[in-house]
Amino acid sequence: MRLKLVIIFMSFLFVQEVAASSAAIIWKKKGKKEEKVEVKKETPYEKFFKGKKCETVKGLIILHKMDNKIYFELPLSLLGKDMLIGSTVTEITNNGFANVGEKPHEPMHVMFTRTDSTINLRQVICAYMSKDRNLQERIKTSMMPAIIENLAIKAYSPDSTAVVIDMTNFLLSDNEQLNPFSAYAPVTWSGAWIEKEFKRNNSQIAKIKAFDDNVSVQSSLTYSVSLRDKRSYYWYKEPFTAVMTRTFLLLPEEPMRPRLADPRINIFWQGYSEFSNEGNGMKPLYYANRWRLEPKDEAAYRRGELVEPKKPIVFYIDNAFPEMWKPYMKYVVEVWQKAFENIGFKNAIIAKDFPTDDPEFDPDNLKYSCIRYSPSSVANAMGPSWTDPRTGEIINASVYVYHNVIKLVQDWRFLHTAAVD
Repeated sequence: MRLKLVIIFMSFLFVQEVAASSAAIIWKKKGKKEEKVEVKKETPYEKFFKGKKCETVKGLIILHKMDNKIYFELPLSLLGKDMLIGSTVTEITNNGFANVGEKPHEPMHVMFTRTDSTINLRQVICAYMSKDRNLQERIKTSMMPAIIENLAIKAYSPDSTAVVIDMTNFLLSDNEQLNPFSAYAPVTWSGAWIEKEFKRNNSQIAKIKAFDDNVSVQSSLTYSVSLRDKRSYYWYKEPFTAVMTRTFLLLPEEPMRPRLADPRINIFWQGYSEFSNEGNGMKPLYYANRWRLEPKDEAAYRRGELVEPKKPIVFYIDNAFPEMWKPYMKYVVEVWQKAFENIGFKNAIIAKDFPTDDPEFDPDNLKYSCIRYSPSSVANAMGPSWTDPRTGEIINASVYVYHNVIKLVQDWRFLHTAAVD
């Protein structure tokens, strides 16, 4: 009897052990089945660029070019910063409308701001000013920068310090402040005027570049152009293409100290309206347009010694000039060194050839001042400058020399010397 009880008890233990082992195996299997492998979710930024052929350049703003569109990866730190947008002719169908190297319009003073999930591109006007704090706030609200383009945020950068926006519509449009048609176009000198129709389907984004303080985007813009006067057409709906280099240039964080213009000196200036707590009403104010020349060695400068500037004025000479002209182009720049020596600066103004070994150099970039050659029958030259609207600091000064200026010089020489020569 006892033997039977022992056998039954041992059998019971064996069955329990097998059942427990089976349960453990089943639990393990179930456990393995229930294990979830965490799959990293794609961010909106990764999804946005995934599987697309994209050209990217990094600088002040990261630029992405894909599918004939241009996207700015705009750092949030640039919101509210003053910038200039300049538009330069890089190539053109007919230089009777504008010269290669010409900036047909004044640069736009802009800033980016943010409203919820939208980036606003705003145009800034610096027309009014005051030294009085209570008036400054009202001037600020009375001269609010106008929105010229609303740009939806497509994605945030992986570290959330920048936003991706689509700038294509702004840069592939017939913006009157950025288009290739100069107000001084030679074809209009006889009283004719230009009629144009923008062809978006035949326009495209070209080269892109990015640097520490600016970025540039080339837009190839196509139009149907007519040229006419009151009686007839000289051109009628002719195809016309211009490649424009648009530079987005960050203005100095610390603006230059402005200098009041002296009416006794014939210089370029920019005007403002000043409001004050004292005096008799609004007062016109004029700042001189001038270069930001600061001595490298201020102590030596104050002792009356000749010193070099921190940043000299540099003019780059177009390599397209006829060879016999080039030495004279350099001479007419550097002959001004003596004038600057009279105010304490040596080597203040320098002429250089277009560099061939500097990947950053771009004669169409707003930060480089150049003397450009134009193969044209026009007997003239011109030299506009572009300034920081806040202070009058000259940012760029370019000179355009038409080929037939040589005829003008010859005519002048004949008129001035014929009687005695």
